[in-house]
Amino acid sequence: MQVVRPDLSQILSGLKDFQRDTVDYVFRRLYTDPSPTRRFLIADEVGLGKTLVARGVVARAVDYLWDKVNRIDVVYICSNADIARQNINRLNLSIPGQKDFTLASRITLLPVSVNDLDRKVNFISFTPGTSFNLKSNLGIYEERALLYWLLDRAWRLQGTGPLNVLQGNAGKDNFRSYVKIFEANKQIDEGLAAEFARTLERHCNADKDAGKTDLRTRFEEICQRFRYARVHIPEEDARERARLVGELRSLLAATCLRALQPDLIILDEFQRFKSILTGEDEASHLARQLFEYSDEVSSARVLLLSATPYKMYTVSHEAGDEDHYRDFMDTLRFLLQDEAKASELEKLLEQYRRQLYHLGANGNMNSGYARQLKEEVEERLRGVMVRTERLAVTEDRNGMLVQMKADTAKLNTRDLEAYVGLQNVADLLEQGDVMHYWKAAPYLLNFMEDYELKRSLEAAISISTKQASVARVLANNSNLLFPWNEWSKYAKVDPGNARLRGLFADTLEVGAWRLLWLPPTQPYYHLRIAFADPKLMTFTKRLVFSAWRVVPKVVATLLSYEAERRMICCFEKAPENSPEARRRRRPLLRFARAEGRLTGMPVLGLMYPSMTLASRFDPLAIAGQIVFEEENGEATLPPLEKVLSRVKSQIEQMLIDIGGERIAYGPEDESWYWAAPLLLDLKFAPEVTAEWFSRPFLAGIWAGTATEKEDDGEESHWSAHVEHARGLLAGGLVLGRQPDDLPLVLAQMAIAGPGVAALRALARITGSIKQTTMDHAANVAWAFRTLFNLPEVTALIRGMNGEEPYWRRVLEYCVDGGLQATLDEYVHVLKESLGLVGKESCEVTSEVSSAVCSALTLRTATLGADEVKVNSSEEEVSIEKHGMRARFALRFGDDKTDDEKGVTRAGQVREAFNSPFWPFVLATTSVGQEGLDFHPYCHAIVHWDLPSNPVDLEQREGRVHRYKGHAIRKNLALKYGMSSLAKATTDTGTVGEINSDPWESMFLAAKQDCDPNESDLVPYWVYPVESGAKIERYVPALPLSRDHERLASLRRSLAVYRMVFGQPRQEDLLSYLLAYIPATEVSRVLGELQISLSPPQKGL
Repeated sequence: MQVVRPDLSQILSGLKDFQRDTVDYVFRRLYTDPSPTRRFLIADEVGLGKTLVARGVVARAVDYLWDKVNRIDVVYICSNADIARQNINRLNLSIPGQKDFTLASRITLLPVSVNDLDRKVNFISFTPGTSFNLKSNLGIYEERALLYWLLDRAWRLQGTGPLNVLQGNAGKDNFRSYVKIFEANKQIDEGLAAEFARTLERHCNADKDAGKTDLRTRFEEICQRFRYARVHIPEEDARERARLVGELRSLLAATCLRALQPDLIILDEFQRFKSILTGEDEASHLARQLFEYSDEVSSARVLLLSATPYKMYTVSHEAGDEDHYRDFMDTLRFLLQDEAKASELEKLLEQYRRQLYHLGANGNMNSGYARQLKEEVEERLRGVMVRTERLAVTEDRNGMLVQMKADTAKLNTRDLEAYVGLQNVADLLEQGDVMHYWKAAPYLLNFMEDYELKRSLEAAISISTKQASVARVLANNSNLLFPWNEWSKYAKVDPGNARLRGLFADTLEVGAWRLLWLPPTQPYYHLRIAFADPKLMTFTKRLVFSAWRVVPKVVATLLSYEAERRMICCFEKAPENSPEARRRRRPLLRFARAEGRLTGMPVLGLMYPSMTLASRFDPLAIAGQIVFEEENGEATLPPLEKVLSRVKSQIEQMLIDIGGERIAYGPEDESWYWAAPLLLDLKFAPEVTAEWFSRPFLAGIWAGTATEKEDDGEESHWSAHVEHARGLLAGGLVLGRQPDDLPLVLAQMAIAGPGVAALRALARITGSIKQTTMDHAANVAWAFRTLFNLPEVTALIRGMNGEEPYWRRVLEYCVDGGLQATLDEYVHVLKESLGLVGKESCEVTSEVSSAVCSALTLRTATLGADEVKVNSSEEEVSIEKHGMRARFALRFGDDKTDDEKGVTRAGQVREAFNSPFWPFVLATTSVGQEGLDFHPYCHAIVHWDLPSNPVDLEQREGRVHRYKGHAIRKNLALKYGMSSLAKATTDTGTVGEINSDPWESMFLAAKQDCDPNESDLVPYWVYPVESGAKIERYVPALPLSRDHERLASLRRSLAVYRMVFGQPRQEDLLSYLLAYIPATEVSRVLGELQISLSPPQKGL
């Protein structure tokens, strides 16, 4: 297929105005200005879409170079594979006939990650830590397998010696097996293989010219030493092997880098690997080889992306080796590549600093000269960097932020007793003050790991002479330890900590445990049960930040335990909390066979993605019709009963059309519940339905990656159920009398059945229903089955209504909770967040459904905790390990699943948190989260403990203040939801067509109503409305604690810290400005002297 020049205007049309301004300016500075720069930094505030801006720059660069060079190489380097996977879809240009970005975990694997670098455009991505830093000489086994085949092509390897050398620390049989599979399954790029052979030859010749033993001879000598596989390898041989393999890896890395011929290099979140930019080691040398690439036609441009490109602010007690000023100047020197220009700018900043110190002295508030210097600083910096910020959009500059009251963080007597007990233990163990520990978390001796206090306790109880003293102290301080006896009976456990008690109050006490998903921001009818609770209708998830590692574990386990306890106790009177009891709580949505009868056919019906029900009975359209007909003054949501009644009356007629009236006697045949949706599809979409069911592997396609085992390990008869349904299509089944409530059940399936709702939601974002849409909707429905089979979920639903069958209660819950509106909103968010705008419909539904399934099937995590057993009579102490389940709340990271058969990965945890489903609380230490999104369903940040500076405070809050975030959508629905509903089409025409995405129309309406001169930050990033949602800042400070004073100080600092941008000793200068600028002058001075690096607007 011929490679087609990308449609630049189409690619750029997806950008917002401020993003387009940045793209145009950056491109100009890199390529077309009279004195362009080869390096440029985009430092936009967190959450403003730097990746999409980078995509725009890539598009402009590719278009510019298209007729100038034969081959264009774009390289994307990202420190973190999770961030890379998140962003690569957003970066891809999707050029017809051209492969998208290739992600290689390391540069040395490029030969098997790309195929033919001689294409017109090459998109290559890798992570730097394993590509430039080759200190771990042996690398990974995949690299060594590749090296084996590359060396075999160059040197014709003989015997098993080379395999034994390259085996490294892997097992012999495993490595040899992998080498064989590698050759069969991996395609090695021939050009890179040939270039590596030439590199080896040049290297060997250079060794000989220098009078050294050449590399090939050394390799053959070490192979001779390793001609037999050995378990115990002499240390000298091991060291020589490591050196030789490391040398080969370095040569391969250098070969791959030389082969790239980069035109544009994107360094994402580069501050995480900044050392390679300016260092003198081998890693830095390799990196500079890439950055400084130049040939007779073009030279590489480097585009850096980071909201925190340097330590933007430090206070004296935390600075350590991270001097922000040196960091800032190092970054500038890298960008400018001119020491004289860097020195000039440094002097200019010093002049500006002196002028700031004159402000307020002797009442002098004249800022004229300081403003002149500031503008000159801005002009110089804009030559190599830009930064867009959202705060300037709102009049009060708070970007929709609101400080929430912390009145739920209540201290009680037990907490104080626990503090005294903890301090007594610390004194006995000769540890210091435990006040900060105690403020952070309860039951510390049970949950701490890798803390000195815990290690001292473990050491003390292992020494008989100290154990008695520890036993006495613990026995006298019972509130200090977690009550495992209560936990084993699902009894209520006190949070034991004021901050945790506040989080309990804000989540569990308001009833969030009764929700399996957040209420939709724009429902289509009045919801019921917990979804109609006013406190829960506006609920948002919580993102908890703490500097203490123990806090995420405590938050995850104790909140999840209390949520699970309440759910289980809904149905069971005397429940038991043990692995055995959990296994006895068997899933109820099963595909079993009992007495020769398949028992799960109604569940199949629940999961069936019926085209007819999805197309003909869209609750969005039906609710819109009701609103339009009854609108008199202010429109309101229709009652659920009215929507169901309208659907039910239409279905009654359709059931007559498929022969339902022919049998009016005999017992009710419950097969109609699953058969009717299939028969309706056979009537109104016969060809598509027959084709979908005719595929021999439909059972596997429907279940996706699931197996033929039930959740409790028993054999599933799922395939037999699918075959039974197929028999209906063949005319092999005779149905009896229809149940009287069949029209109602089908109406419920039509507006919120998992299969139908998933199909309708996927069709909304692609425009129509295809076979692949049905497949992916079926996968989502299967994932819902996993959710509803969880023991605590089953108990919750049966606790609300214990009548059988359970599948009917599940369907009612989906209807009451507005599942259709929930999924419509969710897939709208996913389509953009996954970078799928403009992609083919099959790719959109595949990627979106995969993300939905991942969130729904998140396995319950198990976090370790210790039972500290005290035998006071024997004065003995022992520790027993326990696993505590976590799902309602999770900590961000990798944890074991509750069945200990797998791991809940950080990426899947983030995916689930960014969905409407559990977890509702995510706790993290904030380490390494630059660039990750947490905003789709969260606009509440809990600062468990305050950061030490205003920049870190903003960085935390920026995690949830992003494009089309939860608060933005809430406010949009508040203003445009009902009008959007009233405009919904009531009749789509034919089966297979679906009403379009209501969220697209709401955002379009909001944008059309905006001032045309207003930035596109409104309404996509900032959209305040009266009585609407805001970004909620929670600081659960204890009464009379210093945190109140520190928070006030941080809030004052937030207003003016941008004035001290790029200055040494910022803390002193900030303190001076806060002390000497009158409060009445702050706003004016800030407006005049805050350094702004926004790019020039279009036309300027």
